[in-house]
Amino acid sequence: EFSSADTVVWGQYARFGDQIRVDATLQDLNRDRRVPLKIEGVAEKDIPAAIDRLAESIRQNLAVSSDMVKELKASSFQPSTKSVLALREYNEGVQLIRQGKNLQAVKSLEAAIKDDPQFALAYSRLAESQAQLGYDNDAETYSRKAVDLAQQLPVTEKYLIQANHARIMKDNAKGIEAYENLAKSMPDNTDVQFALGSIYEDSGNLEKAGEHFAAVLKADPRNINALLASGRLAIKNGDTQAALDPLNRALSLAVQVDNQEQKALILLAMGIAYRLLNKPEEALRNYQQSLEINRQLGQKRGVAANLNEIAQVQSTLGKLDTALASYKEALEIRRQIGAKKESGDILIDIGAVYESRGQYDLALDAYKQSLQIQREAGDETYQALCLNNIGNVYLNRGDNDNALTYLQQALQLREKLNVPADIADTLHNLGEACANVGQYEQAMSNYMRAIDLARRAGDKVGAGVLSHAMAAVFDAQGRYGAAVNAIEDGIKPLRETGDKSPRMAQFLADSAGALGRAGRISEAGKPLQEADALARPLKNDGLEAILFNTQGDLAFYSGDLKRAKEFYNNALRSATRAKERHTTLEVKRNLAKVTLAEGHAVSERELRQLVEQADALGMRDLSTDVSVYVAQAMITAKDFAHARDTLERSLSASEKLGTRMQTAKIQYLLGNSLRRSGESANAAPHYREAVRLLDETRKEPGTEKLLDRADLKSIYEEASRWSNPADKK
Repeated sequence: EFSSADTVVWGQYARFGDQIRVDATLQDLNRDRRVPLKIEGVAEKDIPAAIDRLAESIRQNLAVSSDMVKELKASSFQPSTKSVLALREYNEGVQLIRQGKNLQAVKSLEAAIKDDPQFALAYSRLAESQAQLGYDNDAETYSRKAVDLAQQLPVTEKYLIQANHARIMKDNAKGIEAYENLAKSMPDNTDVQFALGSIYEDSGNLEKAGEHFAAVLKADPRNINALLASGRLAIKNGDTQAALDPLNRALSLAVQVDNQEQKALILLAMGIAYRLLNKPEEALRNYQQSLEINRQLGQKRGVAANLNEIAQVQSTLGKLDTALASYKEALEIRRQIGAKKESGDILIDIGAVYESRGQYDLALDAYKQSLQIQREAGDETYQALCLNNIGNVYLNRGDNDNALTYLQQALQLREKLNVPADIADTLHNLGEACANVGQYEQAMSNYMRAIDLARRAGDKVGAGVLSHAMAAVFDAQGRYGAAVNAIEDGIKPLRETGDKSPRMAQFLADSAGALGRAGRISEAGKPLQEADALARPLKNDGLEAILFNTQGDLAFYSGDLKRAKEFYNNALRSATRAKERHTTLEVKRNLAKVTLAEGHAVSERELRQLVEQADALGMRDLSTDVSVYVAQAMITAKDFAHARDTLERSLSASEKLGTRMQTAKIQYLLGNSLRRSGESANAAPHYREAVRLLDETRKEPGTEKLLDRADLKSIYEEASRWSNPADKK
C-alpha cells in the first residue's frame, strides 16, 4: 500500500546443507496475476549467477514490450563482488540511502567493504553517505579509493563511480556530464535521476533540477527524498508558500514509516520556509524539533544546520550575542566532522554578525577565510558573495579604494553568473562607494539599475534598501523632501517583515536625521525613539555613534547648541570605540560646526587635518564641507583674503558635486567675507545667490519647513538683509 509499484516480487530463501533454494512470486497488481518463480540447488558461491537467472525470469514475465525488456536488461547490472555477504550488506546500505537513513547506511556499507575490501561500488556509496552526513574528508577518501578500484570494472559500474566522485569533489560540470551519460543508458533509474536533480541544484540550475526531481516523483509519488527536494526548490525559487505542500506530504510519510533522520531534515526545511514567510516563532518550533531529533540520532551535520538556522532567526530578532554563539557552535561541529565547504558558508554568517556589531576587523577575517574555502571548492556564487561582503566592510570603514576593488571583482563574477538579485546587491554597494567619493551621477546610475533588478525579482526588502541608499544622494544634493520619502520607502518593507536588526535601527535614525534636515524637527522624535529602543540591547558602538550624532543634529537644528555639543561628544566616544572612521570624521566636523556657531575660535590646523583625512578616505563631500568650516574659522579670525581663496576653491568643488545646500552656505560665507572687509557691493550677489538656493530648496515637496532650522533661518535672514546694499546704511 505504501509503494506506488504496479508489479511486486516477493518471496523467501532457505538453506538445505550447502544448497540454497529460492521461492519467489511475481505479482501483477493491475491484472491480479501471479507467476511463481523458483531457483533451487544453488551453492553459495553460485548465488550471483542464480540472481541473474531470477532477474531474467522476472523480465520475461513483465507485462511490457520485448523492446522494453531488452532496454531493462541493457540497463541492469550487478555490483562487482565475489562476497555474497558483502553484496547483501551493500544492498541494505543502498536501500537505506534511498530512504535517507544515512547513519544506518554507513554501518551497512562499512560492513560490506570489510567483507570485501575490493568492493569499489560499496566504497562509492559509502562516500555518498558520508558526504550527506557532512564528513567531507572521509567522503573524499572513500571516493578516491572507489575510483582506484574501478579501473577494470564493467563500463556502467565504472561510470557510476566516476559520476559520484565528481559530485563528492564538488566538480558539478563533470558530475552533470557523467550522470547525463548514465541517464541515457539508464533512463528509468530513479537513483540516477535523483542524483542529476541534486547536482543541478548544487550548481544553481533549479529548472533542470526540478525536471529530474519531477521524474523521480512521477515514478514514485511517495518518494520522501524527492518531495523534500521539491520543497527545497520551491523555497529557492522564491515560492515559499508552495513549498509547504510537498514538505507536509514528505513529513507525513516520514512519520508513517518512522524515518527520524528524514523527519529532522523535513522539519529543518519547513523551519526555513516559515522563517522566509516571516513566522519566526513557527520557524523556531520546527528548528527545535529537528535539533532534538538530530541530537538523539547523533547526526552532527543536522545539529550544525539547525544551529545555523536558529542563529539566523536570533539575528533577525536582534539577539546578536545569542546568534553568534549558535553560529560558533555550528562552525565547531562542522570543523570536527570535516565539512569544509559548509564551514566556509557559516563563516559568512559569522562575518555578517560581526559586521552588524561594527567589529569590522573580525568581519573581514571571517569573510576572507570563507573566500579562500570557496575558491578551493570552486563555488563562484559564494566567492562573489565573499568579495561583495569584503567590499561592503571596507565601505563601512570608509576605505573606498579597497571597497571599489573588491566590489568590482564581485560585480564581474555576479554578472557572469547572471543572478539579478545578487547583481543588484553589488550595484547597491558600488553606488554607495561612488556616492562617498562624490560621483553622484554614477551612484544614481548604479542604484537605478539595481532597484529595477530588485523589483523585477519581487525583492521588496532589497528595493527598500536601495531606496534608502538613494536617499543619501538626495540628501547630499539638498533634496531633503525626496530623501525623507526615499528613506520611508526603505523602512516600509522592513516593518512588514518584522525586522529588528541594526539595519532597521539605522534606517529609523536616518529618517529622523532627514526630517531634521528638512526642517521637520517635531516629526523626528518618533523614529529616533524607535531607533533607540532597537539599538539599546544590541550594544553596537557604531550604531550608538550614529544615534548620538543624529540627536546632536536635531539639537543643532533647534538652536540648542549646548545639548548638540553634548550629543556630539558622546557620538565621538562611541565612534572611536567602534573604530568608525567615517562617523568619527563626521562627528569631529559637527563639533567644529557647533563651536563656530557659538562664536568661538576653532583650530585651523585641526580642521585641515580633518580635510586631509577625509581626502585620504575619498570622502569628497565631507572634505569640501570641512574646508568651508576652515574658511568660516578664518572669517572669525578676520583673515578675509585667505577665507575667500578657500571658499572659491570649495565653491568649485561643491558646484561640481551638485551639493546645493553646501553651495548656499559657501555663497553666504563669501558674502560675509567681502562685506566685513568693506566690499558690500561685491558681497550682495553672493547673498542673493544664497537666498535663491534656499528658496529653491524649500519650494520642493516635503521641505516647506526648511527655515524652521535655526542654522538656516539665521543664514536666510542675514543674506536677505544684505542682498541689496543700496537699502542699507
